[in-house]
Amino acid sequence: MTTLNFEGIFPIITTAVSFLFFLSVSEQYLRKRKLHQLVWAISMFLFMITAGAEGLSLLLGRWDPFIYRIYYLLAAIQVSVMGAGALYLFANRQIINEENTGKALVLFGIIWTFFAFIFQFRASIFLVVLVPALFMTLAGLYQILSIRRKGFENSFHLTGFQFTNLFVLFILYIFAFMVYVGMTAELDLAYLVASGGQEVAGHGWINDLPGLRATIRLFSPLNTIPGGVALIGGVFFSYYSWQRAIKKQTGSYNFGKGFFNIYIGGGALALSIAGTLSGFGFGVLYLGEAVSVIIMYFGFLESDKITWQKLVNILTLGWLRNSESREVSVSPK
Repeated sequence: MTTLNFEGIFPIITTAVSFLFFLSVSEQYLRKRKLHQLVWAISMFLFMITAGAEGLSLLLGRWDPFIYRIYYLLAAIQVSVMGAGALYLFANRQIINEENTGKALVLFGIIWTFFAFIFQFRASIFLVVLVPALFMTLAGLYQILSIRRKGFENSFHLTGFQFTNLFVLFILYIFAFMVYVGMTAELDLAYLVASGGQEVAGHGWINDLPGLRATIRLFSPLNTIPGGVALIGGVFFSYYSWQRAIKKQTGSYNFGKGFFNIYIGGGALALSIAGTLSGFGFGVLYLGEAVSVIIMYFGFLESDKITWQKLVNILTLGWLRNSESREVSVSPK
């Protein structure tokens, strides 16, 4: 065991705020029963677990090999889960719809195809990502051309929810192979112990060859970049769409309307930047995570118009007791 230094404060803050975020989104889901709320609750739970692992490792004074493996895997997919939650929200609001899912297929298909094509020269396992990603890209192009030639009614097209379901299935498909590689990849045990439990990012894996990253680390962009594009690009586009609709109705913009999107997008962008810098050896991940989750949680509170009284009710689990009471009252005798 060791005493926490100043850096150790940030995982504690991140764990606490992500726990509050998890409770708040869970409460919202029980009220509204929207799929994106459930997915976001799962993503905040993952955020809480990974931040907790960081804090625990600092307390232990080293990174336990098993904890590190689980930490790295969950940290990689949590961004994709956040992105999936954003896509389900946009599908629900018809921002992603039958008219533009072809473009979305092409966008994400190209991202996965690009990285899988590069990485398959390092490890053949990435062919299992490259082939379906290429088909996804071609399917998107076919949908776009089909709508242009045959008209919308007579063409092949996916709904927003169908596209998002495909996105989720594909990130889980990639994650399954990442888990397979991650549970068998060799760890640099000496480095994990010598780290003192400090931030190690992906440097706890032994490189395949000198100067070449371990194969497990190549899976991270396949999760984090599509997830980041969906989350960050999505919320900023949502704000833009909101403002455009307001101007169309009223003749002028109302920049305060929907500004919570900017908070959420800005927080996600801070996390993305911190994660990228951490991968190159800059120890700013823990700080970036704390800043990110605080900003995103503030954006969430603004979006749901949560008052202090309601926040206290959430923190004391009063909403959970109320939910149980409602279920009992409507259950058959």
